[in-house]
Amino acid sequence: MQHIDSSIKMAFVSSFIFVRYELIIDGLQRWMFSKMFLIINIGSTSIKTCVIRSDLKSLAILTADYSTNIGWVMQGQDFDSSVKHQQLATAFNTEAVFTTMLTEWQKMIADANITLSAIGHRIVHGGKHFHSITPITNELLSSIASLDGYAPLHNPLNRLGIELTGKVFVGIPQYAVFDTAFHHHIPEYVGRYAIPQNLSDKVEFYRYGFHGISCQHNLLAAAELLGQATTKLNLIVLHLGGGASATAIYQGVSVDTSIDFSPTEGLIMAERSGDLDPMILITLIKEGWSPERIEHLLNHESGLHGICGLSDMRSILAQAAQGNDAALLATDMYCYRIKKVIGAYCAVLGEVSAVIFTGGVGEHAPAIREIVLRGMDKLGFQIDPVANHLNAEHNRDISRSSSCSRILVIRAEEEQEIARQILEILNTVPETQQEAN
Repeated sequence: MQHIDSSIKMAFVSSFIFVRYELIIDGLQRWMFSKMFLIINIGSTSIKTCVIRSDLKSLAILTADYSTNIGWVMQGQDFDSSVKHQQLATAFNTEAVFTTMLTEWQKMIADANITLSAIGHRIVHGGKHFHSITPITNELLSSIASLDGYAPLHNPLNRLGIELTGKVFVGIPQYAVFDTAFHHHIPEYVGRYAIPQNLSDKVEFYRYGFHGISCQHNLLAAAELLGQATTKLNLIVLHLGGGASATAIYQGVSVDTSIDFSPTEGLIMAERSGDLDPMILITLIKEGWSPERIEHLLNHESGLHGICGLSDMRSILAQAAQGNDAALLATDMYCYRIKKVIGAYCAVLGEVSAVIFTGGVGEHAPAIREIVLRGMDKLGFQIDPVANHLNAEHNRDISRSSSCSRILVIRAEEEQEIARQILEILNTVPETQQEAN
């Protein structure tokens, strides 16, 4: 009888411990997944917004894209996975479109009974002032306004997004994450241009770099894929999309990048020229071209579009496959410029842990990856043709086992990186201080 009583007691204790364990785990999961962040990325012709949970899972998304043919289109996915699609008035400007999106978010969030913990904004240019995620205040907005001359197409829209969001989601902390911040360690002998200083009263000509949020995400994702600490990695990150850049990362720190003072420099892009002899522009000025005309030429009529009349790499590759000479030339020029930068960065880094392809083209154009790395075996890059053409959405290694350097394809998840940085600051800053901000 005593033995039976002991067994009952043990069973009761075990059940009690199990229930307590389950409650603790449930509590931890609720805490981990309780924070919700609205992430906002406003560009000149597109707006990307999403709500991300604190486990960095995207729960809902709204995007708006501008087309010269049909105007603005808003689309996305609600919290219940239902599809959103709305044709907006052709007369809408960016402010009207974003206001419409915020109204839609307000409804979606209320219907899902969700409370936002914070809002994160991608800010294109932070100059030399901002090196990390920063709580948004009136003083910060003034500082960002002082940098409009560095990114006239982006920073004013970023500020507009902050102001409009604050009016709709009153009292929710907002944070700025700067695309230039990742590159602030670039040494001066790399960052300086070989021209006299103080040429302008409004801006400082320097290689600030862009796509920094993407680079930070790629560094962390590569460390996870390769099972190494970020401080042990030497990487070449190729962010290839509508804009394009190459970044050299030495022991986890950016030491050089191709896209520098403005988003126009560096690699050939969809509609931006990339590197150009400045005397071409001087010649055009002498022939009567205005600064506005030249700016439009460099940012909207050049790059792939200027070579073959197309700016979408999918269309260019399709035309090249049919033997279109202009499309073939555009592809060759695009890949050659990337190949040349990889060679330069191999010299800078000495030893390369991996080259990373990311962005819309980098992730989804195996033909581009193959052409870029063709003939680079002796530099340590051997691509696996089967793995390269594998249609997969996850981050992956597409190099041969014999490749000295790894070749990685990593999804561009800038919104998740912004959410990660917000979560990090929320976990380190006392709640009372967060509320004060």
